[in-house]
Amino acid sequence: MTGSIRKSHRQHEGELRIQVRRHTPPEQTEAIRGVIHDEMSRQHVVYYARLPYLPLGVLDESGRPWVTILCNPETTAPSTELLVVRARVNPDDPFVRAVCLPMPGARLFAGVAIDFTTRSRVKLSGSVDAATFDGRSLTLALRANEHMGNCPKYITVRDLRPNVRTPSTTPLGTELSSAARDILRRASTIFIATRHTDSDPSESDMGLNHRGGPKGFLRSFDDEHGTHLVLPDYSGNRFYQSLGNVETDPVMGVAIPDFTTGAMLQVTGRARNLFDEDASRIMPGATLITLITIDEALLTTGALDLEIAGDEQLSPYNPKPRILASETPSDRHPLAMKATLVDVIEESTLVSTFTFALPREAELVPGGHAIFDFGSRFDRSYQHMNNLDPQSLNDDYVRTYTVSRVSPDRRQISITVKKAGVVSSYLHSLANHRVPPIEIDLLGFGGTFTCLDEGRVLPHMLWVAGGVGITPFLAMHRALRDSGRPMPEVTLFYSCRGDEIALIDGMTDIEVGVFDSTGKAQSASGDGRRVYPRRLRATDFDDLPTLDHAIVFVCGPDRFMADVRAWLEPKIDPGRLRFESFDF
Repeated sequence: MTGSIRKSHRQHEGELRIQVRRHTPPEQTEAIRGVIHDEMSRQHVVYYARLPYLPLGVLDESGRPWVTILCNPETTAPSTELLVVRARVNPDDPFVRAVCLPMPGARLFAGVAIDFTTRSRVKLSGSVDAATFDGRSLTLALRANEHMGNCPKYITVRDLRPNVRTPSTTPLGTELSSAARDILRRASTIFIATRHTDSDPSESDMGLNHRGGPKGFLRSFDDEHGTHLVLPDYSGNRFYQSLGNVETDPVMGVAIPDFTTGAMLQVTGRARNLFDEDASRIMPGATLITLITIDEALLTTGALDLEIAGDEQLSPYNPKPRILASETPSDRHPLAMKATLVDVIEESTLVSTFTFALPREAELVPGGHAIFDFGSRFDRSYQHMNNLDPQSLNDDYVRTYTVSRVSPDRRQISITVKKAGVVSSYLHSLANHRVPPIEIDLLGFGGTFTCLDEGRVLPHMLWVAGGVGITPFLAMHRALRDSGRPMPEVTLFYSCRGDEIALIDGMTDIEVGVFDSTGKAQSASGDGRRVYPRRLRATDFDDLPTLDHAIVFVCGPDRFMADVRAWLEPKIDPGRLRFESFDF
């Protein structure tokens, strides 16, 4: 092939369809023309040549996209249109088979040159002039007619160095093995390939893009129709190039690398975009997902001739991972009601208790939680970047709070909240102003973090709380105290700061150890309470008599719970350890 086909870079019907569905302003349609370049600039040439990896995608003889990552490539640019890439490859890589197979007409390709150390990336696409494979190395002549820089959101920072590995490929068919699912659970980086077949052949092309997020953001599930991957959409530039391609050509190739082990999972399949209620039925809270039904999958150990040096740094723009409806805890009780804020009590300088009236009885166990949707209280206007508050871009304003108190008639619930984020700050702002009654959507109750075991009170318990992690224990203590039965054997270790000790003033009938790193906590009761002007330590558990037989409950910040787990797992049966988490 000689010469490059110039493209109009217009947005096609699939991209426009999603833009309309997602209320993208019309000027966004024209903006893309100014950011895509036909030829490689000198800056592009230098950028491509210095990267130790290059993700690429091509189509096989059936038109299915496959993605690979060329490691430690030799990359040169004989002209502003031609890129020559040579790299050692796995002969069983479906990308290698596809790119070397004779095909009539132009063979499309797409790539994304990405620098994980600086969170920079440039997308490129065009056609393959030539592909040769000598049994060990693959040489590609790539005629690129589209080059487009992209934003750094959702890219995991990592330092990758050359490392020769021995690849071994296992065909998985249409299903995923346990090893493949382990890669999904660890993945914070994937690459997706799509295609667009246009009525004007010169406008047909491929797309390859990076998708990133928190570890495990790409989910999977099985049903009677096969094995599916679920890719949530995060706030981006709103060009919708990849998802727009899916609208017109419902296929996708996915490569999921494991940079720690060097393994890679490659998938090709049928894809479709689901919106609003259809999306939320599969992934609660999501308004746009891409569902990929696997047609073929391969898992290769030793696929990447790279090794990771140092720790990875996840993007500050990553939202919390969403789980699927099929993964939702079975204890969750969905409902639809309005909770009306009726009272606010300031417990300390940063902690307040908010009481809500309900139209019907609350259904939860002591220590359970409530799931609120505060979306109606916030402006959901679009932002592309916000370095001061990166989490705001994908915030759905759904929050899960432990219920710290339930009224006797179960028609009122209270949550005790520390001022630490956008929603909690909003709640705390209500404490200082007289406002009309405020109604918040209450989505459901849930939780198995409770002093009850199949309805029976556990006789021996150790409660370990950090900061506002005391809230489930407040509910448990009230339930035990109000039951009219003798108080079971309970010991509380509470790690707090200063006036947070006021939250446990009512706990005078259990053994309590308070650990205050500020040294300012004052105890209002003497019997059964000890106050230590320091942080909780591993040695504090050494001489605790109840540790031999108690069920241990732990709630607090993630770092706190990780420390307590590390301290206690060597000492007791892990089956007696219970941790509270709201990562769902």
